[in-house]
Amino acid sequence: MLKTWPGRGRLALYVAALVLGIVEAAVLTTDPLEVAGGVALLLGFTHAAAIPLALRRPVEAAGLSLVAVTVAALAIARVGAGGWPWMVPPPTLTQLLVLVVLTLVAGWRLAAVTLGIQVAVGVVLAVVGMAWNDLVDSLVAVANFASLALLIGALATVARRLAESRSALQEEHERRSVVEEKARIARELHDVIAHNMSLITVQARSAPHRVDDVSPAAEAEFAEIADLAASALRQMRGVLDVLRTEEGQSGRVPVPGIDGLADLFESARGTGQRVEVRGELPELTDVAPEVGTAAYRIVQEALSNARRHAPSESVGVDLTMGETDLEIRVANALDGATPASDKEAAGGGHGLIGMRERANAVGGSVTAGATAGDEFVVEALLPAQTAVRTPAKRGRKTP
Repeated sequence: MLKTWPGRGRLALYVAALVLGIVEAAVLTTDPLEVAGGVALLLGFTHAAAIPLALRRPVEAAGLSLVAVTVAALAIARVGAGGWPWMVPPPTLTQLLVLVVLTLVAGWRLAAVTLGIQVAVGVVLAVVGMAWNDLVDSLVAVANFASLALLIGALATVARRLAESRSALQEEHERRSVVEEKARIARELHDVIAHNMSLITVQARSAPHRVDDVSPAAEAEFAEIADLAASALRQMRGVLDVLRTEEGQSGRVPVPGIDGLADLFESARGTGQRVEVRGELPELTDVAPEVGTAAYRIVQEALSNARRHAPSESVGVDLTMGETDLEIRVANALDGATPASDKEAAGGGHGLIGMRERANAVGGSVTAGATAGDEFVVEALLPAQTAVRTPAKRGRKTP
């Protein structure tokens, strides 16, 4: 609790201790108590010093307060003042504040032990003081002080529990922020590395067919590069399993955005993949930045899937920018192999899950699967979340 004790709270305690020390010393010197001035000052400020001391050394503060309040009671024992030994106002207020600080800093157990010792000492003082004070009145004063201390201590315990709960919630929030950041990194890791590794694999495997006069040694070197790239991609997916968290999390997504689609298509074509784009590319201002990034990543993953599982087939990309939504459709013919995206749809991979997470994060949706016409189709519907231009001014020429 000490590390979370606010600076203003500590300052308030120091001020309260100073004020209570002065008031206790002044009251002890007045009629009818009439304690000597030097003794009163020593008692008042010694007792009050237990308040700030409890912040750092609660056990020592508890002992100091017990000694000070007991000596103060003995100093006024012969006077027979009402409320003796514990209900004389200044020492009582100081001791109650000590008990509150002990509860907040060290917990209720130390405060309860301190109160128990004080009640036991009070009973002894009541018996010893029978010659000057009424025993019943003294025991009532002890009981009243104990009741008041228990009530205030219970409130202090509740306050401590609330503070601990708030601290625990803050720690949980910070932990979850770290987990969500890991999920964001996992998605970026998958999208970026998987895309580029698949490019390397396709380029390495197709190089002997695209480049003339490739020697057998060079062809073997290209094959090894392709195998290493595929191995790195598999290992990256293993790391992704560690970084990923529960479905539905989303984080802050940086560039690229919708304006990067043209370069993405050119990059895919540079590997020999046949990409046919139909429709107009949205302008940067047509969609919100996070929607643009989600669209880019969905198209990127769809192209990567098609390149990995149907490299010899062309891919059709349809982009439709409506008044309120952006529709994306990426389709490729199946080459007889079972696409990994079918596995992902069943929960075995991360590509389709990542697409859905990105779409859900911006209020959209993604569907994927094989059609009756032997095509694998990824369809996404994303809200624009921004005002769009008229169709005549909206699009750019399809690359």
